[in-house]
Amino acid sequence: MNNPMFRTMLLVAWLVLLTSSDCFAIDIITRKSAKNRLSGKVTEVSKRFVKIKPQAGAEIEVPANDIEKIEWDGAPGTLSGALGQERNGNYEEAIKNLKAAMEKVPASAENLRTDFQFFISRALAKWALADHSRLPEAITRMKNFVDSNPSSFRYYEAINYLGQLYLENKDFANAGATFTKLENSPFNDYKLAAKSAKAHVLLAQNQVDQALQAFDQVLQSPAKDESSRQRQLEAMLGKATCLHLKSKNEEALDLLETVIENARESDARLQAQAQVLRGKALLAEGKNQEALLAFLLVDVLFSGQQDLHAESLYNLSKLWTTVGQPGRADESRSILESKYPNSPWARKLTAG
Repeated sequence: MNNPMFRTMLLVAWLVLLTSSDCFAIDIITRKSAKNRLSGKVTEVSKRFVKIKPQAGAEIEVPANDIEKIEWDGAPGTLSGALGQERNGNYEEAIKNLKAAMEKVPASAENLRTDFQFFISRALAKWALADHSRLPEAITRMKNFVDSNPSSFRYYEAINYLGQLYLENKDFANAGATFTKLENSPFNDYKLAAKSAKAHVLLAQNQVDQALQAFDQVLQSPAKDESSRQRQLEAMLGKATCLHLKSKNEEALDLLETVIENARESDARLQAQAQVLRGKALLAEGKNQEALLAFLLVDVLFSGQQDLHAESLYNLSKLWTTVGQPGRADESRSILESKYPNSPWARKLTAG
């Protein structure tokens, strides 16, 4: 058809179709339990589930604890980069860029803005684990998120972070109360996480035998899905910590080998925690060179886990000298003091 008017009408119709939010407003859910992603329009959000209506077919309900992430329609392109900075441990830059990106999100995009609030709170929480001077701010911000978003699918994840922050701040009463809320969630993996977290509260108060018993209870609980099995690996790590504190380092190392072999490659934190504890257990057994390699793995592969990286640098600053490389020891010390000046490990280094 060569009619110019007809071609113009087709072009206008096509442009209208392209800009129609009803036709092209697409949210994308990535699940932990499945490789395929769900695309459509999110129709309902609660702390228990998210419902999404695909462009074809029936509405799908996804449990909140199975959601890896949601890519909301209309999210600014800079969001992905900011989250990448968070994963790499560049928390200050991540928070700055998240706040800047959030300013471009309209008030009507409530779900997207809630996610931004959570991402900022989470990045600050991770930062506070390495820089304890930020704990009060991180606790306040995460508590505000929890109190203001009781229907968010991020609710229980935020509760978990809040409890960890209280624990790191040695506020054991609030930590225990917060983990009880997590234990009352409808999800088995979060229930197991809460039980392990309560064991860590006992451990932080030097109640090693009681903590060991609590970790064993988690390990004896049925794990019905992959997420619950991962929580049991975390409990196994906790049990190994108890055994190390009881000077049963060979038993601890056997457990840590199981954790390292079975942890997901993407679970950088669990891998880093296992290597740090492995290094400490080897060090207690007088195996300095093997311990050095464990801490070096964290330095090379898991530096984004700032609190664990700082602990590894502290140990490396001592261990490099024992293998005849004082220059590397000075380098580790310098990085710790410059990169993590407010870390408890930097303070410990200064105290001698």
